[in-house]
Order: sequence, then C-alpha cells, then structure tokens
Amino acid sequence: MTIEIPTTAETEKTPDALVARISEASLGMYDVMSVYVGDQLGLYRSLRDGGPATAPKLASRAGIDTRYAREWLEQQAATGFLEVDDIAAGADQRRYSLPESYVEPLLNLDSPYSIAPLARSLVACGKVIPQLMEAYRTGGGVDWSAYGPDMIEAQGDFNRPWLLNSFGSRILPAIPEVDERLAADPGARVADLACGVGWAAIAIPSAYPKVTVDGFDLDESSIELARENARQRGVSDRVTFERRDAADPSAAAQYDLAVIIEAIHDMSRPIEVLSAVRRMLRPGGVALIADEKTGDAFTAPAEELERMYYGFSMFACLPAAMTERPTVATGTVISLDNPGQQAVGSVFGSERNSAPIRGEARL
Repeated sequence: MTIEIPTTAETEKTPDALVARISEASLGMYDVMSVYVGDQLGLYRSLRDGGPATAPKLASRAGIDTRYAREWLEQQAATGFLEVDDIAAGADQRRYSLPESYVEPLLNLDSPYSIAPLARSLVACGKVIPQLMEAYRTGGGVDWSAYGPDMIEAQGDFNRPWLLNSFGSRILPAIPEVDERLAADPGARVADLACGVGWAAIAIPSAYPKVTVDGFDLDESSIELARENARQRGVSDRVTFERRDAADPSAAAQYDLAVIIEAIHDMSRPIEVLSAVRRMLRPGGVALIADEKTGDAFTAPAEELERMYYGFSMFACLPAAMTERPTVATGTVISLDNPGQQAVGSVFGSERNSAPIRGEARL
C-alpha cells in the first residue's frame, strides 16, 4: 500500500465523543461506497473526458439511469467531491464537474495518490460479512476467492504505483549486490512468489532488460490478469506467470533473486514458504521480503495507519490465512511480542529495515 495516514490525538472518552466518532465514520463509509460507484460505473472518467455534465447528460454518456445519475451527482457535490455551477438551477439543469486536482487520485492508477482501489477493497470486505461472521464463530476462514475480482485487483493496484515508479528504478539499485547481479551478463533469473496481478514481476525487467522473471501464484484469476498486464507493459517476452507452488522441486536452485511483496502475512504457513524460497535460490542468491511496516509491539490506542492495518486484518488477511490448517494465522499486523507471530516477525528483525535475506541464511 502507498497510503500514509497522520497520527491523531487520542479521542476523548465520553458518550458524545464516541457517538460523534462513529457518526463521522459512517459519513466516510458512504463516501467510500460512493467512490466505488463512480469508479466502477465510469462516472468520474466520463466527467474527466467529457467535461461538466447534467444528470441526463452523464446518464447518457455512462449508460446509466438518469434518476440514479442525479442522486450520485448530488451526493458527490454535497460531500465536496464534485463542483456544481448553479445550485439554484433545476435538478436536471445543474452542471457538475470533477475538480482537476481530484483527477489523479481517482483515475490514475499509476499515481502515488491513487485512492480508488481502497474503495474497491473495502466494498469487497463488505461482500463477505456473512461468511466472516460464521468464521468468527467456528474458527474457520474465508477463502480469498470469496472476495471476488474487486479485492484481487485492488490489492494489486495498492502496490502498483510504488512498484512501477520506484521498485526497479530506486529500491533495487539501492541494494548494491542485487543491482549488480540484475545488471550483469548472463541475465539473472528472478522468482516473484505470491505475485498477484504481477506488478513487481513487471517492474523488474522494465528496469533490468537482461533479467527474466517467473511469477508464481495459486490464484488462477490473478495469473490471468498478470499475463495481460505484462502484455500491455511490453515485457511478456521476459516475464512468465504460472499457477504454481513455490515448493515445486523443479524450482530448486534456479533463481538468483526471489521476491515476496506484501504477501507473507497472508500465508497460512509462511515459514514453510520461506524454507522453499531458500531451496529455490542458487548459491549466493538473495530473497527480498517486503511487508507492511507495523509496530514491533502491540499499542493501544494505535496510530491511524496501524488501525487501518487491523481493519484489513480483521476483514480479509486473517480470515484468508485461516482457510488452511495448520496455520500460523499471522494477520496484517506482524508483532514481535505476539508468540504466534514471532517466527514471521523475526524474518524482518526488530529494525524492520527490509534488508535482503541471503540464500544461505537459515530460513
């Protein structure tokens, strides 16, 4: 994720404060869902491409019902996301426009300001509430596929901006031994485990043309999207994607670099996966593991970003990890003071500095 949320002061503990906080949160919930509607129905894009529009005009452009178009436009203007030229005009004569400064956050998925994927992921969490309630009662899980395309695509789009804009051009070059190997002849071979829709695997050969990358994931729909993304980015001749387990014996000692991007906390048995990574690496190979930067110890009340991670953990990451047995049941917030998470947390160390793990290290 590329979301940064400022720390806020502890909320006053009074009935009025709690009611006010939840009321404010409910407004935010409706804003998020309205962004989802505007994103998925192409309404923001229509306003950007076609300019200001009345409700009938937007309905015609987007292929939706006029009455629903008016309701969405009025809500967006009321909440401050859209501008309206003449509030006193008749309901179907008012023209609404998307502020230029909001175009990038709502429509440019490559931008570090991109926020529409957050709406998709939160709506996806809402879709599985019945299954989630049953899982909480029984100790079971909610399969990743239950969240549908919204969650799968949103998860990839969270990481898309920094992977495409920084991973190959700034982050990997900052690790000298990795940079040297990726730039060398013959070209290095890289494995991207739990590759999702493929943005890390795509970013690497985009920056290092001699490299070939194999992306592995167990979700077939993610693999299909990854292949299409690679084709659109012009790297499909150097990147392959397969529905494949990292423990496949044929992958042993085949790779110079293995990467796992924001997926360790989702895995039921991450230590076994890391052991498989070790076997995949050639002598001197490097495993680069990146995950959410959370606190080493549980804190309450927590900073807002930590609260965001707990939200994802409650509604998606932990339930997904609970679908298999045995499971470490890590959750999004990897804490070194939680006995069930220490083994995973120790991979990152108390510094959480994203240092590479060498292939010969004990994983």
